[in-house]
Amino acid sequence: MLDGKLSDKSDVYAFGVVLLELLLGRRPVEKEEPTECQSIVTWAMPQLTDRSKLPNIVDPVIQNTMDLKHLYQVAAVAVLCVQPEPSYRPLITDVLHSLIPLLPTELGGTLRVATQQLPPSDS
Repeated sequence: MLDGKLSDKSDVYAFGVVLLELLLGRRPVEKEEPTECQSIVTWAMPQLTDRSKLPNIVDPVIQNTMDLKHLYQVAAVAVLCVQPEPSYRPLITDVLHSLIPLLPTELGGTLRVATQQLPPSDS
């Protein structure tokens, strides 16, 4: 992207940024100070290399909606997508195949979500 040439690998990078936005609840670029900005990738990469930090940085809105195991998987896919070296990034089809098992069947994935049955009412 820096040289102005877009490719399949730059699309994968952009998708990784979107995954990080969803996972962490942060903007792609945030102002640290009036004259300083930091990208989500620069901020997240050191955090995501240590699995124990993920529960502390994940967006609180989604924190209790997914298994921690699944959050780790999403984070791992995002990290692969935003690798600095384009040749290290996966193909978008591989990204898709990695994420489908994490989607509920109602959304076209393969994850079966157990629904909690409410006890019968006494009325």
